[in-house]
Amino acid sequence: MLDERYERQTLLPEIGEAGQRRLLASSALVVGCGGLGSTLLYCLCGMGVGRIGFCDGDVVSRSNLNRQFLHGVSDIGRNKAQSAYEKLSMFAPELTLEPYGFYLTVENAGEIVSRYDVVVLAVDSLPARLTVNRACVQAGKPLIDGGIHGLRGTLLTVRPGRTACLACLYGEKHPPMKKIPSFAPVVSCISALEAQSAANVLLDLPNPTDGRLLLFDGASLTTEFVSIDRRTGCPICGQ
Repeated sequence: MLDERYERQTLLPEIGEAGQRRLLASSALVVGCGGLGSTLLYCLCGMGVGRIGFCDGDVVSRSNLNRQFLHGVSDIGRNKAQSAYEKLSMFAPELTLEPYGFYLTVENAGEIVSRYDVVVLAVDSLPARLTVNRACVQAGKPLIDGGIHGLRGTLLTVRPGRTACLACLYGEKHPPMKKIPSFAPVVSCISALEAQSAANVLLDLPNPTDGRLLLFDGASLTTEFVSIDRRTGCPICGQ
């Protein structure tokens, strides 16, 4: 018998008891336990993804606390993945939670990505996103990428072999990283949409962001879709 905590979502015809059992048998990897990762991880736990990995080599700082709801003042200076594990273990003790207190790199990303059904990016570093993109394309793993900049956000799902990858969209050269302005409502909106996209992938539901970039404007509360084509000669996913 299913846990009572999933009762309300099993009422949904798109999920039902069969879909809930499918979620409980699924796995997801979240790259980043900061602003996007906070709401995203709570959503994945709440909807009952059975095994969830999450990685982050950063430590909590006071400037994170306006949007990173997994962490509090007492966590300042702690590794974000370990801080997240503490909170999520209390929130969903029945799930398998796998924290990685380090960054994904070219050397370790492939092996870790291969352990999960879907990978969700929740980092603001473009080099890190492209590293994970390469690993997911090589492993054939669906990748969901969310990004924010001020009151705007983006969302894209990469289906290796079927849709454009992040290198098609951003290229492989990028300017030096600067601090990105961020506002909690927009961050939480994008991370919740990432969680819904992950659910769509895991439940094999229609997913509007497959190969289509969702543009979200928090100021006007509007969205727009832009189709992203596979780039001829892309060194990551090009044929």
